[in-house]
Amino acid sequence: MASAVGSRKAWSRAMLRKVRSQGRQSVQVRRMGFLGVRKRNLYGDQKFVEEPAVGICQANELRKLVPGGEAMDMCNLLDETAHYIKCLATQVKVMRRIADVFST
Repeated sequence: MASAVGSRKAWSRAMLRKVRSQGRQSVQVRRMGFLGVRKRNLYGDQKFVEEPAVGICQANELRKLVPGGEAMDMCNLLDETAHYIKCLATQVKVMRRIADVFST
């Protein structure tokens, strides 16, 4: 599926690059996003605590799922994710058709 898409999308380029360099070890770049949050302790004192924001955590999880998503900004990540899901759905349809042909 990645070769059919070609180099138009980042996820397909990442998949093709991974297939070509299966034996080589690649370095992954991860984005860490932290937002400061003020929290109160039992005594009512406020303390500034760094913790990952919910949206950023979800985006990081999505980056792990989409090939090549580690280095994308949020807008491109969502665009690539939508395209990747469409291609995966098409791949499932093709595999079901093949299974139907060979099961009869």
